[in-house]
Amino acid sequence: MRKFFGVFILFLLIIFSAKTASGAEGTFELRSTDSNGYKCFAASLQQQNLNYKVLVSCRNIIFPVDDTIYTYVLWANPQDGGSAIKLGSIGLGRAEFILKPAFTSLFITAEQNPSVKTPAGNVVMKGSIKPITFLEKQITSANQETTDQESASTVETPSPTPAGTSVRDRLLTGLKRAGLASGLALVAILGLVFVLTRPR
Repeated sequence: MRKFFGVFILFLLIIFSAKTASGAEGTFELRSTDSNGYKCFAASLQQQNLNYKVLVSCRNIIFPVDDTIYTYVLWANPQDGGSAIKLGSIGLGRAEFILKPAFTSLFITAEQNPSVKTPAGNVVMKGSIKPITFLEKQITSANQETTDQESASTVETPSPTPAGTSVRDRLLTGLKRAGLASGLALVAILGLVFVLTRPR
């Protein structure tokens, strides 16, 4: 009974850890919170050491923000709740960060001091995680993948037939027909034997 209970607990831990591990893999579109055209794109992927690597690329951001504010700082909202986690300054709009806990959204503040521990300035951009649909969609065959875009598309593109497929199909069809013919011949022979050996 103890072994069964231990195996059950281990199974639950594996499921829970698997769900947590994929919690921060995705993309983020950080949009301006005001009339400015600020925008940043971020992608987060989990590495083999279970840390998340976050890559950021921004457009239309202004440097300096004003006479006293010089820095944009990126923050993450953890999946389990709690205080925002500082990733660091986005520099001139290109940055790369490593983060351990899973997170669900990112936001950027304009800060006077790049060494702040908690968000102190105005939030200028924010965005929530979006799943990486390419990694999640089902593969229906070796040559075709089903996506929402393909199903909504009105133009159908024929998928190429891989080399050797037609020969294999012909061979399988021939074997099926030969098997069917052999089966019918066997039934006919058994029927004939039955008729000939039937007592009169």
